[in-house]
Amino acid sequence: MGVKLDNQFVASIRARGYSQVVVDDPVSQGVKVEDPLSPETRMRATKATSSTVTAGQRVGRFLGADTATPPERLPRSNEVHKMIAGSVPADQVLESVQSVVDEVLDGPTVLGLNTIKGKDSFAFTHGVEVAAVAVKLEREVGLDRAELRRLGRGAMLHDIGQAFTDDSTDGKTGTLTPADVVQLVRHTRLGYDCLGHVPGFEPLANQIAFQHHEWHNGGGYPRQLVGANWGAKVDGSKNIMLIAQITSVADVYDAFCSERPFRQPLPRELAMSLMRRMAGQQLNGDLVQLFTHVVPVFPPGYGIRVVGGALDRWQGIVAQLGKPDINRPIVRLFQRPDGEQVEPFEVDFGKDTSLRLMTAPPKRRSVAS
Repeated sequence: MGVKLDNQFVASIRARGYSQVVVDDPVSQGVKVEDPLSPETRMRATKATSSTVTAGQRVGRFLGADTATPPERLPRSNEVHKMIAGSVPADQVLESVQSVVDEVLDGPTVLGLNTIKGKDSFAFTHGVEVAAVAVKLEREVGLDRAELRRLGRGAMLHDIGQAFTDDSTDGKTGTLTPADVVQLVRHTRLGYDCLGHVPGFEPLANQIAFQHHEWHNGGGYPRQLVGANWGAKVDGSKNIMLIAQITSVADVYDAFCSERPFRQPLPRELAMSLMRRMAGQQLNGDLVQLFTHVVPVFPPGYGIRVVGGALDRWQGIVAQLGKPDINRPIVRLFQRPDGEQVEPFEVDFGKDTSLRLMTAPPKRRSVAS
């Protein structure tokens, strides 16, 4: 309390491996911002992911411009195998995944997902976030811990193939060129090939890297596989694995809610709306529906603005999730439409269904973004 977040103090926090802090001020006092992962687990998992990406980049530099022959695959050679097997920190990855699984299962029944991710750290933090969400979803599906660990490891490293492609499409907002499309498609196979060289990495989990861009309706890449709901008989030559479909849902949501080189994070309500539109097309509709039951649109600490009624355009933060509907929360309001700050007071949106919420303007979000 009373510590000033000056440049020196912020640099000290970053030097210790932390990427975010939660500030408890009079407005947010008592609001519990849930994180499915402890700072220690998040830091270890991010380091393991970062080291794996670095290992892939090292191999990519060794291979040079002809990273794959044919271009969508890594070459088969003892030298490439030794480089990958010797530089990917497999033990660190597997230990981190075990911690992620344990903490997600022992944590809250819903995921607040308040983690703040900048565009510079996206490549490393994205896999960790996707793994946490994917593990929670798969647990809701009812799979056991062994399957959860398999999913967690595959989800955490699902984008490892980007280390080989020198992907130039990330910041583009216009139509992709044929060369851009080749880069996108390549990273799935390259990631799968890379993970196959790591001792102790299960082949089924490696398939997540290969399949996470396949679409439920068969319109994805690289093999145009088709989605199948859990419990259905799966044909490995035609259908997307369930753990890959789960990873795709988590992957899309985290990408929507993260800062990218070409845009700010999407408002949560827009991210959820887009995912519902993608259900049955790009994403498995049953999994999207399940996702909306375990991930609230507006988590505790999230800055909101009221739409409609006598409180129209009032601003505040989410104080508690709603019961039984997590998306009708209790909100703490403290700013009038004219910008004047007032003594905070709480409104239960579960008791007034005529009111709606939207994301507060960026400059006025209070605790989480």
